[in-house]
Amino acid sequence: MIWSQTASGRPLDLLAPIPPDGLDLRRDIATPLGMTGRYANQMPSGIIYPVAQHCCIGADTIYAASHDPAAALAFLLHDGHEAIIGDWATPIMVAMQAAADRLAPGSGVSIKAIKRELCAPIDAWLHRLAGLPWPLPVEIARTVALTDVRLMLAERDHLLARPPRPWGVESYGTLKLKHRIVPLSPARATEQWLTRFDRWSEAVLARPAPKPKSDLPPSTRRAGGRLPRQPMEA
Repeated sequence: MIWSQTASGRPLDLLAPIPPDGLDLRRDIATPLGMTGRYANQMPSGIIYPVAQHCCIGADTIYAASHDPAAALAFLLHDGHEAIIGDWATPIMVAMQAAADRLAPGSGVSIKAIKRELCAPIDAWLHRLAGLPWPLPVEIARTVALTDVRLMLAERDHLLARPPRPWGVESYGTLKLKHRIVPLSPARATEQWLTRFDRWSEAVLARPAPKPKSDLPPSTRRAGGRLPRQPMEA
């Protein structure tokens, strides 16, 4: 067993399915998300921009456009694993892959696959708690991915230093927000995340279970709707 101690004092097996009581939502997920900064904390202001706030902004945008609590909740949870494994900035992951290829040529080691393996138990636990399927339905997964990259561009423009080079995702367009992003305190970001989780998970859990569509192939029923390229996601 390879385990990590959580804020609530639980021994979390990092490579096994998590039992229903294996994590505490507030102490082990929401609070760390409020204290985890995006963009490797490379903020000109010197103030962290919480992952929890990023999740709230994107979720609010999706809900305002669709009034779908499931889609909004999916975005709220999409970085939930970062409460446990931290925020792996994409440039660092790309550099890790290059280093792995250099140190072990032809080994086939995939940093993305390693990250997916670590994220999977946490994501499955969170989505089960919220009443969402995991993996997500493909259309919701695509909505989350597109909103994520477009919000990232807005965050770059609002919060970061002027980029010395293009990020390679500008063609997706910047998410239009009503207000300029101002980083929240970790405590406030945590509470906003929890408020949304409670509201939308209650709505999702109150819905009648959908009838299975056995005539559809598994690839259609299950998730996988990733954007083709998102090289600068933080």
